[in-house]
Amino acid sequence: LRTLVLALALTHSPEQLNFVLVDFKGGATFAGMAELPHVSAMISNLESELSLVDRMQDALRGEMTRRQELLRLAGNYANVTDYETDRVAGKHGHPPLPALFIVLDEFSELLSAKPDFIDLFVAIGRLGRSMSIHLLLASQRLEEGRLRGLDSHLSYRIGLRTFSAQESRSVLGVP
Repeated sequence: LRTLVLALALTHSPEQLNFVLVDFKGGATFAGMAELPHVSAMISNLESELSLVDRMQDALRGEMTRRQELLRLAGNYANVTDYETDRVAGKHGHPPLPALFIVLDEFSELLSAKPDFIDLFVAIGRLGRSMSIHLLLASQRLEEGRLRGLDSHLSYRIGLRTFSAQESRSVLGVP
């Protein structure tokens, strides 16, 4: 996860890409990355402060609403790509709208503590592409029963290591 975030930060300006980095347990995953100019928010160790999970959920929903409103106000743009193309061409004076990449480590643990959070992930999966909001959900174990429709909105899956052929099949579709 660190390698992906750093590679994207090195190849994209903060005007093009922002991150929300979330480590549900611990906090070591993204240690030292808060100072990157791309990082809009870094949230860690939510396991011990579940009220922060609710605040994060409200903030992400609010960001989706803000982006929808900005696209509407700037000229009823269907997506951020068209909005940014016209902004760069000088067709409107609204601010840049960088892609927002939400990277969440230990998302299965988050869903264990707050099962209703899946609804936000599904909403981002359904609507996020047009608003340039993208998810990278990482977990040591994938519990398919908790995904409740999210898997149909995930366009990529990476299995770095699994403990059984069944776990591999759950993630990648093959043992």
